[in-house]
Amino acid sequence: MSIRDELPPRTGPWASRFDTEEAMVQADDALREAALKNHDLSPILPFEAVYGEGEKCLGKATAITIDPRRPYSPSGEVNYVYADFSTRGLLYGVYRPAQELENEDGPENDADLRNTTLYPYPGGYEEMDPVTAPLADLGLDVPGIDRRFLHFCAGILGVEAVDDLGMLRGTFDAAWPDYQDTIRAGLMHLVTNEPLTVEQWFGLTYVRFPDQRELRAYLAQVYAYLFEDFEAMPLAPQ
Repeated sequence: MSIRDELPPRTGPWASRFDTEEAMVQADDALREAALKNHDLSPILPFEAVYGEGEKCLGKATAITIDPRRPYSPSGEVNYVYADFSTRGLLYGVYRPAQELENEDGPENDADLRNTTLYPYPGGYEEMDPVTAPLADLGLDVPGIDRRFLHFCAGILGVEAVDDLGMLRGTFDAAWPDYQDTIRAGLMHLVTNEPLTVEQWFGLTYVRFPDQRELRAYLAQVYAYLFEDFEAMPLAPQ
């Protein structure tokens, strides 16, 4: 039994899905193109950038949750609410270099990337939106870190993909050298300087840590797992 099979199911605030295979393929094509162009294993794109604006977004994805402000209707029934992807939504892709990749400069074409997960999600907390949040506001506007590190945290360490970190480990060193440098610098900065609070981390990833000490210890393990041959896959809290 793999370590992933031993973990209990993990879900974010929203249950989301693509409505059609065509919409999923369109998302994969756009995210894969962004991954190769930007040297980013976890690209995130605004919903409308892929499908168009307004009504063109309708019918592409569904997200449902229980209304946290009013979980039950007056009749006692569960009060479900749906996200409106026509106004705000994100598309997440998580990729990993192919096992047989031998190019030292990283993936160059579609065949060089394997898809780990792909999903639509409503826009997060506005200040935590990984596509638009200013790096300076999060204490991440430092040399060696760019937007791709925020994508790494929100995508690869986010609630929908964090249990798949072990799938990335085997070929992470085949990623683009500049991407590896960015992730290395970002993780080291988080561990050393702790710019993000546990509340901000939850807003970015939907993974909740009980305190700052445990978040720091987890990120140190992620760094060791990806860059220092630490064997055990770090486990985020449920």
